[in-house]
Amino acid sequence: MTPAHGCRSVSPRYPNHLKELALSGDSQLQVIIYSVHDDEVDAVLAAFHGARVASDYGLGPVPRQLEFGFVYGPGEVAAGSARTLADTLTNNTPSAAFVVWQDPSYPANGAYIARVPGVGDLETECDVHGTPVIPLRKVIPFFTTSRRVGWTRTEDNEAGQIREAAEVLDALAVLAKRLPGAARAE
Repeated sequence: MTPAHGCRSVSPRYPNHLKELALSGDSQLQVIIYSVHDDEVDAVLAAFHGARVASDYGLGPVPRQLEFGFVYGPGEVAAGSARTLADTLTNNTPSAAFVVWQDPSYPANGAYIARVPGVGDLETECDVHGTPVIPLRKVIPFFTTSRRVGWTRTEDNEAGQIREAAEVLDALAVLAKRLPGAARAE
């Protein structure tokens, strides 16, 4: 979904895609689909086929059916491939909640792109484990209690960006807990 459909987008504030395009090395890419409407599953599989996304880090077959919460990946791919796959999924499967990340390629961090329709999009850097990396200078203002209330009400400031990033990550955690076989909190 686009912001016009009620989905806030965090990606313009995290211009990682510019760094990603400047990288020259190949690195691993992974993708997890958390949910998608039944009528868009074929479009996800077509995107996987086009990007040679498979099981077992690119060594297994391209999937013929989609398993929510499964880590798929094409193996080593060119820098910028995370952005390309995320754009394809966003454009062709607007109901899909997903995470795409590409491992770092020296000297830059990797790319992390998450999307939860109705909640928002998050684009930032990540480490080799696919963990989002958000600069501390953006996090500190959020925890400044005297300013937190005012700052989190606007979207053109760093504290508001952190709140939106947290909402996307929280929504992904909720979706992950709903997957078959997920550990349940007692």
